[in-house]
Amino acid sequence: MGFARDSDGSTLLARHVMGAEAADLPLLMRRLAPWRPASDFTELNECVVGRLTGERDRSLLATVGLADQLYVLGEGFAFDFTVLAAGKRHIFDFYGPGAICNWTRPDREDRPENLMIKARSEVFVLDRARLDEVLARREDLAGAIQDHEVRRAMRISQRVRALISQPAKECLRSLLLDFEDEYRLTEPDATWLPMPFTQEEVGDIIGATSVHVSRTMAALEKNGEVERHGALFRLPDSAASRRQMAYRSFLDPIP
Repeated sequence: MGFARDSDGSTLLARHVMGAEAADLPLLMRRLAPWRPASDFTELNECVVGRLTGERDRSLLATVGLADQLYVLGEGFAFDFTVLAAGKRHIFDFYGPGAICNWTRPDREDRPENLMIKARSEVFVLDRARLDEVLARREDLAGAIQDHEVRRAMRISQRVRALISQPAKECLRSLLLDFEDEYRLTEPDATWLPMPFTQEEVGDIIGATSVHVSRTMAALEKNGEVERHGALFRLPDSAASRRQMAYRSFLDPIP
């Protein structure tokens, strides 16, 4: 069993998953259920070949391993990124519990996208060829995954529009709504949510410095639009923010 290599070139080790219980993917199944509520998703467990865990952030390079295997978060967060010509990191998208981190990864030599798995996250490794076999005979599962990923692409487009047309405060508020939306796909009743990324990483998503992110977050707090408690945050009236920004949630019907 081969695995991707991390940023220092060493093999990223994974423990073999033994038994159906260890290979359970309940959060992924919870994500897919809205599009195929009558389907049985347990056959996806057969595709799990390993599990990654770690106490520090680990990056998986696009050049090794990301084509043959899929990475599904059991818990925690991850993001994909590329390093631009000037050396600045650009974070394109992020993933919360239950998400498939590299379902769509275009083969672009000019801008390879790497995957960063955040510390203390749990990641299940799926064999892509084995999954292809399952999806070939299970059109309902293939359709559920495709619908899920279409919604992800729509949310990325929504965020990009905000980044292009809105000031920094609105960009950050839109990103916080994205964080809330991603997390509540599997934890719909959660009130306080984990802040998944550092201020520097948030800046790499919205194109701002960490200092600017800190000041903008402080302004949102002062206006009562966000509350923070340690590493947690909540949006006291996210419904009002969604209406004001015409924000479309992941699960909203497609018009």
